[in-house]
Amino acid sequence: MPTVLIVAGSDSSCGAGISADLETVRSRGCDALLAITSVTAQNDESFLASHPVPSIILRSQLEAVRQQAVDGIDSVKVGMLPNEESVEVLCDFLEAESCGNVVVDPVRSSSSGAPLASEAAFSLMMKRLLPLASIVTPNLPEARLLSEDARSEEKGVRELSEKILARGSDYVLIKGGHAEGEDCVDYLYGKGDSEGREFRHPRLAGGPFRGTGCRLSSGLAAGLALGDDVPQAMQNARTDLQDYLRASR
Repeated sequence: MPTVLIVAGSDSSCGAGISADLETVRSRGCDALLAITSVTAQNDESFLASHPVPSIILRSQLEAVRQQAVDGIDSVKVGMLPNEESVEVLCDFLEAESCGNVVVDPVRSSSSGAPLASEAAFSLMMKRLLPLASIVTPNLPEARLLSEDARSEEKGVRELSEKILARGSDYVLIKGGHAEGEDCVDYLYGKGDSEGREFRHPRLAGGPFRGTGCRLSSGLAAGLALGDDVPQAMQNARTDLQDYLRASR
């Protein structure tokens, strides 16, 4: 089976983070290897605490992954990176192993608003990790942070995407779950693609839902590992996510 490396934080409720990623990747028929970046204590109601994994432990996990993946890693899903050390260790690994199909979910805070990445880690991620990414998948607040534009609140998704793509990724997916309106619209842009693509569906009752960003990005990584191009991987990941949310609701 194709192999997906998942680099993310834990979630004690299994509603998000690496457990949601693992469930999604395996449901798509891919094998998974894991590197945990942070241990968090959270549930559907509250965020209690988090503790970053020491850099030596993260580096050792990635070395174990390298030894296990004798046939190579087909794609990588990156989620929570709590501090600068975790960003440095991961980028060193991705560069040394020449990993392709890297999906970056630039997590800044939890659904409840608790910070998951330091400001310094988020800044370093923009400089070192985004140039290694095949696709970066921010929600609207994260996209505005990635644009580093004081007037980003006034900018449309196309202008935000151009600023993010200038950081080096091949594609950017701006998720529209935080926007208002009856429909939820996600926007996919690639380098040199001024038109982009829209993925639209009616909002599901019962939200907001936890872990949707994790599941969408890990579904994307699974699709790329299976050989889909980015637009097709996005369509399949989005369909699978909608099916999951309807069933869980």
